[in-house]
Amino acid sequence: MKDETTHKRTAYRVETERLVLRCWSPADAPLCRQVLDECDAHLRPWIPFMKEEPRSLQQTAQWLRGHRAAFDLDQMYRFAVFDAAEENLLGENMLLARVGPGGLEIGYWTHKDSVGKGIASEATCAMIRIAFEIEKVDRVEIMCAPENQASAAIPAKLGFTHEATLMKRAMDSEGGICDLMVWSLFAADYPLSVAAGTGINAFDCMGMLIDRPPV
Repeated sequence: MKDETTHKRTAYRVETERLVLRCWSPADAPLCRQVLDECDAHLRPWIPFMKEEPRSLQQTAQWLRGHRAAFDLDQMYRFAVFDAAEENLLGENMLLARVGPGGLEIGYWTHKDSVGKGIASEATCAMIRIAFEIEKVDRVEIMCAPENQASAAIPAKLGFTHEATLMKRAMDSEGGICDLMVWSLFAADYPLSVAAGTGINAFDCMGMLIDRPPV
């Protein structure tokens, strides 16, 4: 995801006003298993990985182990989203390197009981800041099905541009084909975006604060 010669420090933990986002650990498996079971009906229509659910606890631990391995290798960054006390798992936000050179895709899902509370927007703002200020990308994209109005509302709220709706472009969790909305935010527009004004602290794998240049 990054040029090894730049020596950027990857953010393993991000703190916002209300949230803690950190890389998954296999030790999170019981809590992850509980939340995915609670939210199955809420997530299944929209989240592709739900086609593999329900997993056993051991399978969930191995799945999260894979997330951590990919994180350490800078292949993709999947963050568990907790409340500030790190007691309640509220969802997940991700930075995915699958939208071509110079870009990262943000993905997210939110616990059914956290919908409508600004959790996904706050976590997504944190991911936008990490993408532009630490990963130094030129653009960030968010993709979702047009019918997923809750997900589509987030990029619209945060100042992304709806570039296109691609017909029959993605597979849903039931194996069907669905349309895909593409939303983009470019580095040139980032300084005036909602996300740029969101307060965060980012920490590396040693727990050390990562300094970032002014926006």
